Amino acid sequence: MLLTEDVLPTGRVRCSFDEDLPRVAMTGEVDMDTDPQFDAAYAELSGRTPTHVVVDLAGVTFLSCAGLAFMARLNVLLGRTGHRVWIVSPSRASARVLGLTGFAWDTDLPVAASA
Repeated sequence: MLLTEDVLPTGRVRCSFDEDLPRVAMTGEVDMDTDPQFDAAYAELSGRTPTHVVVDLAGVTFLSCAGLAFMARLNVLLGRTGHRVWIVSPSRASARVLGLTGFAWDTDLPVAASA
């Protein structure tokens, strides 16, 4: 199978705003093809009143540095107002990347087993 520019990325980033706590759910293969979705989510979140943001990684099958960069950028934005990113329900694939890179610990992001 040949890949073309019209092949959709297999990763997905969705924002929801239930119970006044924004939630970003990442699913599938989260890589550089997901960048436009990260940009849209960042714009949507940065335009709202600052609060903590939950990032749900339960459905992630692959996590690249693009996903890590999004969470770091979001954490910097929220940190300006004393808020932070909360990583919840990391899948096996995302937990492995978080552990191998030391990302959650280097950035002081809390990681919870479930939401």
